[in-house]
Amino acid sequence: MFKKIFIVIFALVLFVVLFHPFIFDKMYDFLVVQDKPEKSDVILVLAGDSNGERVDQAVKLYKEGYAPKILMSGGPIIWKLTSAQNMKSQAIALGVPPKNIFMEEKSLSTLGNIKYSIPILKRLNAKTIILVTSPFHARRARAVARKYCLKENIRVLSYPVQASALNPDSWWTRREDTEPIAFEYIKLIHYLLNGELF
Repeated sequence: MFKKIFIVIFALVLFVVLFHPFIFDKMYDFLVVQDKPEKSDVILVLAGDSNGERVDQAVKLYKEGYAPKILMSGGPIIWKLTSAQNMKSQAIALGVPPKNIFMEEKSLSTLGNIKYSIPILKRLNAKTIILVTSPFHARRARAVARKYCLKENIRVLSYPVQASALNPDSWWTRREDTEPIAFEYIKLIHYLLNGELF
């Protein structure tokens, strides 16, 4: 079934590329959701980028006083190293005290990021969190976070990376930008079909 979905999506994308390139701008815009940042309890950073821009954004929010704690969410990446450990090291190098950084180290997906982070957020008595991820990942991440955090009375605000390496202008003309967007739509549909968004 997954293969059939991919073929249908690929055919639709090909049609749009050939006849309606301007639609791609709207496709990117649809993925990006952003709330106005407010004073919160925790900044939750999801693993998944390769250049550290998510941690950079979280640290900026932290230094601007939006939340006193940062939770890094990301499981194993190689041998005993986790994404969360790597992200924590980056945040410390950027000036965040280790005592204000917490880690979730079991997740391997967006769904896992949220589910495994919730017990930690509850221990931290978080009532409002700021969710930080890449812009194109923001819609799915916020939907999953709100679905599961709402059950625990945790409010979720989305504030994705503001200066992302992925260029939204004519993104469909560059392989390095096309791949993450195409896969994000596949994952979005997969999560939707599995009832993980609502």
